[in-house]
Amino acid sequence: MQLTQNEIIQILRKRAGLNQAELGSRAFNTTVESGRTKIKNIELGKQNASTEDLKCIARSLDVSLEQLQPLPDKKNLDSAPVQDGILISQKIADMFPDLREYLDMLEKASMIDDSDLIVYLSDKIADIWQNSPKLVIGSQKRNITIVEERVDHG
Repeated sequence: MQLTQNEIIQILRKRAGLNQAELGSRAFNTTVESGRTKIKNIELGKQNASTEDLKCIARSLDVSLEQLQPLPDKKNLDSAPVQDGILISQKIADMFPDLREYLDMLEKASMIDDSDLIVYLSDKIADIWQNSPKLVIGSQKRNITIVEERVDHG
């Protein structure tokens, strides 16, 4: 999975706690509405950011211009055998509906070496694993609750 430049901009913007309007108006010294439109179009891939645009965005996000650049292509991990990791079956993934989204974000955070975001996402994933899984039977979903039996020795 390769991050695109627009995905990198979006991730770094969110990490900075800025909405599209705030980043756009700061980066391009323009109105909030114009800034939001430009950033939205860049993040959606509807508009290519010029080198000057990228410099302005990087400056506003307090990152280097290089951090906005996609990494060189890596071997496609989707078709590679699992090594030094775990393979989660679809059945297990379905029991934890929020897991896939956070794992995708974690993969992206690792690509940009964002340690703060990695720690945050790891904590969210741990919370998901600790909550009761959702058991899917046919079209019904129900919570599995683990009950600890207590014995009164009194």
